[in-house]
Amino acid sequence: MKLSKTIITLSAVFFILTAVKIFSQTPVNQFSVKFENSTTATMVGQDGLVMRTEDGGLNWSMQDPGITNVLFSNDSYTYTDKRGTTNVVQFACGENGVILKSDNSGLNWSILNAGTTENLNYVTIRNESEVYVCGNNGTLLVSYDLGETWSPILTGTEENLRMIALMSDNPYSNKRLPVIVGDNGIVMVSMDLGTTWTRVESNINRDINAVIFANDQTVVAAGDDGQIIKSIDGGLSWVTMNSGTTLDIYSLKYVSNENKQDMLASAEDGLVLMSSDLGDNWTSIQTPTTNDLFSVSFGTSDFGITTGENGTELYTIDGGMTWVESLANNSLSTVKKEKIELSQNYPNPFNPSTVISYAINDNASVNIKIYDMTGREVRTLVNSFQNAGTYSVNFNASNLASGIYFYVLRVNTGVNEITKTMRMILTK
Repeated sequence: MKLSKTIITLSAVFFILTAVKIFSQTPVNQFSVKFENSTTATMVGQDGLVMRTEDGGLNWSMQDPGITNVLFSNDSYTYTDKRGTTNVVQFACGENGVILKSDNSGLNWSILNAGTTENLNYVTIRNESEVYVCGNNGTLLVSYDLGETWSPILTGTEENLRMIALMSDNPYSNKRLPVIVGDNGIVMVSMDLGTTWTRVESNINRDINAVIFANDQTVVAAGDDGQIIKSIDGGLSWVTMNSGTTLDIYSLKYVSNENKQDMLASAEDGLVLMSSDLGDNWTSIQTPTTNDLFSVSFGTSDFGITTGENGTELYTIDGGMTWVESLANNSLSTVKKEKIELSQNYPNPFNPSTVISYAINDNASVNIKIYDMTGREVRTLVNSFQNAGTYSVNFNASNLASGIYFYVLRVNTGVNEITKTMRMILTK
């Protein structure tokens, strides 16, 4: 059941059932799934398929993108603007040069003018302004205004480009180079943050479908016939690893917490691979399907979804060790049950000290940070593992100017991650 590299004309017109909650056993190929937070994810696929879940996959809702083009990739990005408002932006891309954008949780999608009719295979959002898309015949596009305008970047190749692994939000703070992979073993790196690209030797000639960073210098890529290659110098040189399979690999995901650093791969015939040593060795994991699995994504370090051929969806709540077809009668309640309470600081307004109280009902990693009105982090109050209970922490702002500040509580139990934000006023 190898996925053809050439998509034939699609004759079926996809009907839209907006705002209707259903289980998403849609019999079309689901090519990409991405989490927005621990329980909210969007998937895209054949016939303009766009679906969204806000409860970890128990229910999915159809969304209307206004097209029937195949969508191969999607991404989301959450950021805080200068007014302190949290924004979520989503992009999707697909055949015939289509690029979609939504800034209201998929209720509405805009069709953007990309200036190309090439199939676009992957989209990634680097920050609140910068978006990259790669596609067939060496196509590489960048937008510096969140998709309003697009500019082509010369890659010097006519190979189909399948995926981009970008640097972090602050590329000057590390050594990570942007990396692109594609057909016939092509790997390209950029030494100038994506402006120009140079091909490097990958040591394989099979199509490479996926690439991912584990850290600034460790990069893993995978593709057809089970080929996996690894770089420990940021993508400049590569060695071939033994995957233990000859099946095509379509997607990679790096999953980590304080106890593990795992890589997972989704592949042909329902195969999932896992590596616990940054790609050196791989273990095959049995799943309850023989359909191809095109994408894998995680909302937390334990809860993930893989999607694929003919509407296939599989779920894991143990980091990818086991997979099930539905969580309706499983233990998704463990994903949703964790609750936290964040109280208004007292006193408020305050000068110069105030007390922040909170409660967690499960053992978890707890982080509390203070931000000013511009979104700049000014203090970390808590960053530790804590047992279930009620806590208070003192915040002394004697060295800060008067104004409005925000305190953000993040709690990660390993199964679920919850964030709450409150506002406080410092008066001097």
